[in-house]
Amino acid sequence: VAQQPAVEFEQALSVAVKNYRATWQTVDTELYELCQRRPGQRAFADVYPKVAVIGRVYAAGISRSSRASGDREAGVARGLLSLADTIEEAQHDLAGRQFDKTTAAQVVELHGRVTRGLRAHAGGVWLTSFVSKYLHFHCSVIPIYDSLAESAIGRYVDRQAVAGVRASMADLPDWARAYRNFAAAFVVLRERIDTETSIQATVKEIDHLLWQTGASR
Repeated sequence: VAQQPAVEFEQALSVAVKNYRATWQTVDTELYELCQRRPGQRAFADVYPKVAVIGRVYAAGISRSSRASGDREAGVARGLLSLADTIEEAQHDLAGRQFDKTTAAQVVELHGRVTRGLRAHAGGVWLTSFVSKYLHFHCSVIPIYDSLAESAIGRYVDRQAVAGVRASMADLPDWARAYRNFAAAFVVLRERIDTETSIQATVKEIDHLLWQTGASR
């Protein structure tokens, strides 16, 4: 699919940003504030409500995708407790950063480590989408990945440019690559917004563009 022309691209982004600010932003504010009130990853009482609320609001489908028995959200929460050092260190390192090639490599590796670490707590399932959503609301520079975003992003980026960014992350371990292609495309999309438009869009507003595009297909 050919990349959308610049004028149409800026118009689509502008509409998406305005729609986001008028609607879904208020929902996201509640999720950001939940994670700000309970930023830690070491107490079940902090992690479990974040897993349940983020997972359900964003239809991450933990109860459907996980093959674990019992309270599957509780199982995922316990898995996240075991990854507290990894997540909290990344929260500190990524705070205040912009999403670029360097940040993307760190985000992809973090996402891969957490997703891999949760497999044993999710019945062997890779919770790729949920992990991106959970991490995003703790560190808003992390892009959200799901089927709608994945299907939409190709409309806005040049494949060769994406391949170049992806190649720069080629030394990542195999288990970190599931999210790599999407993150590489997001870097190119972020750069295109900065060079071709006058819109100062956040990562979450870009996510809304992708969601809106994917949902309209």
